[in-house]
Amino acid sequence: LKARVPLAELNKYSTTLSSLTSGRATFTMTFADYQQVPAEVQDKLLKDYESNDKDE
Repeated sequence: LKARVPLAELNKYSTTLSSLTSGRATFTMTFADYQQVPAEVQDKLLKDYESNDKDE
């Protein structure tokens, strides 16, 4: 199986895959390219950044 997935979506993927397959499955990850972040994701990232910036 080959798939292209944003890096942010792979958080805890290895642990979940191992759990679902009783440790039998593996995966490899290689860099493909940079792509523009969708507007809704960009807005969330900016809000999170600004919120953290105000806390400091």
